[in-house]
Amino acid sequence: MFHQDNYQVTRHICPRNCYDSCPMLAYTTGGRIEKITGDNSVPGASSHLCAKGEQILAQVYHPKRILYPMRQKKRGSGRWHRISWTEAFDLIAQKIISLKERYGSTLPLCLNKYSGNFGLLHYAPEGLFNSLGPTTQVCGTPCFSSGIDAQRLDFGGNKTMPIEQLRYARLIILWGVNPAWTSIHTMTAIYNAKQQGAKVIVIDPVYTETAHKADYYIQLRPGSDTALAILLLQILDKRQALHVDEQHVLGAQPLLMSIRKARQAELLAAVDQPLATVEFLAGLIADSQPMHIWCGFGLQRHIHGGLTIRLIDVLSLLTGNIGLPGGGVNFADTGMWDFPQPIIGRRPDTRFININNFAHELQQLTDPPVKFLWVACRDPLRQDMALRDLRAAWQDLELVVTADKFMTKTAQMSDIFLPVTTEFESLDVFGGYFRHFLGINEPAIPPRGDALSDLEIARRLAVRLNDLAPGTSNFPVHKNESELLDEELPPELCQQMGLHSWHDLYQKPALFPHAEIPWQDHSFAHTDGKFHCCELPADLRPLLPSSAFPFHLITPHVQSYINGQNHTKLESASIYPVVYIHPQPARERGLTNNHPAIMENEYGSLTVTIKFCSDLASDILLSAQGTSRHGGLNVLNPGRPTDLGSLSTGAPGVAIYDVFVNIRTLS
Repeated sequence: MFHQDNYQVTRHICPRNCYDSCPMLAYTTGGRIEKITGDNSVPGASSHLCAKGEQILAQVYHPKRILYPMRQKKRGSGRWHRISWTEAFDLIAQKIISLKERYGSTLPLCLNKYSGNFGLLHYAPEGLFNSLGPTTQVCGTPCFSSGIDAQRLDFGGNKTMPIEQLRYARLIILWGVNPAWTSIHTMTAIYNAKQQGAKVIVIDPVYTETAHKADYYIQLRPGSDTALAILLLQILDKRQALHVDEQHVLGAQPLLMSIRKARQAELLAAVDQPLATVEFLAGLIADSQPMHIWCGFGLQRHIHGGLTIRLIDVLSLLTGNIGLPGGGVNFADTGMWDFPQPIIGRRPDTRFININNFAHELQQLTDPPVKFLWVACRDPLRQDMALRDLRAAWQDLELVVTADKFMTKTAQMSDIFLPVTTEFESLDVFGGYFRHFLGINEPAIPPRGDALSDLEIARRLAVRLNDLAPGTSNFPVHKNESELLDEELPPELCQQMGLHSWHDLYQKPALFPHAEIPWQDHSFAHTDGKFHCCELPADLRPLLPSSAFPFHLITPHVQSYINGQNHTKLESASIYPVVYIHPQPARERGLTNNHPAIMENEYGSLTVTIKFCSDLASDILLSAQGTSRHGGLNVLNPGRPTDLGSLSTGAPGVAIYDVFVNIRTLS
């Protein structure tokens, strides 16, 4: 904390599931935060925040933020009344103890938590559950697990290049990523590279804002990225532009033999592009070094998503672009995963179920069944796959507790609501998975109302459990935030970041350990030191629309918020999801611009509002996540698994974009 003009200034870092993980400054006077800005005290950070920045502060003082514990008389009735924390903890603790006695196990207790806040101390709910015994928890991630596995299988680990290295790139391929909306602080580096002569190519099924700013745009059919990568390798192989160093590469020749046998006509039909376009791109790759490829998360949200990333890694390696300044393949950096995170208290007997298949696995658990659900840092009844099945499984739960700031869809179907603090009201440390910032969230103001941090909730509940049934929990209730952070960030780890201790983060953010030029010496993280090439499966066909459901449904993020963290915008959101469609197929179906329609498939149906968009392909429907008050797009998503993900996160990824629908007039 320091003072500037008439403000008390505190340091923060955005802990949300975002590429940029921006360091921030909060300016407080008279006990109220008046503004927040970016904190550029560390190289690479910006003094400006993205469009989400205003929502971050607005959540603190939003009139619909819930500041007191609440109990609902009947789940889903909306008849809430305020209770004390003592009453809330008593109700929860008694149910936990009762279920443990009834089933002779703590497995009926389930925690469903993910990405609302990735701060180190926000893993306290996991620590609480693990302190009780073997419980049921979710594993996996809907975000990026296929790509994480892919690069781990290829390189042996996951590393991102500092984005400032882009100034050395001669060719930048933004493949399935839209940083103009989702990572605006990288755009400066991209613009700087363009000024130095780099060409920027966007490959995406949707003509995004980033595509608008690029030199070239290639519009693929959804899910055909694998086919494009194979085509590029085929063409470059024929041009003798691929180079295999057997000393550092394993399995290249068998892979190239399979690629040579792939039928070019079928691949071209899959990508829906003429051969001349693919040859042009291959020519740019052959003639431009260093080449940098940024693989977006959307790229691996198809059934062959992991294979796609693996082929792109091979493309970069065999064209000589790994280990060069400005070169390489950026996807995600799991360096923060190497932090010890002792607060979690991991145990080998946890019963894990797939977060991407939560509804189905919840229904199948019978020995014992799940009867108690704690939801934190997410909104599964708005965001999960197979929503219809999840709503059905919800009825068998005896107690549902949601810890949040707003009355989300999930909270509306809960029994107890626990109000949590924001990143401006409690102490924590956070580091991202793409940019390498590590920063502190220090309290700028006291918690509003009766809100408590996830850590304090865990601590107080553990105390109450042990009062009622001694020995129920071994959560470290006597350690304060500072003591816990001493364990999370021990001296040897701090030294790697140039810190004496984590307390130095009060002065400015740091960078967690990372490679300036990943894999520069071509010594990879596998035990043999080699890059491991993938194999081509027998069936490479992407999932395609059918006559019954002729449209791909693509559901990307929007510019101004992330999924359920948009409560300050919901009042101005549309009642129904807005669906963009090309005018031609819309008119063929009698659909009218700005009018309602029904979007449906075999899993459910939704009322939507139609918007015409001539930039879209004729077989795509586009609807952004979390932009309507009703929400529920994932009622149409069965949660098909991707090919990878289990190695790193315990469960396969989810093919969010392999969803097929039809649309008709409202009648």
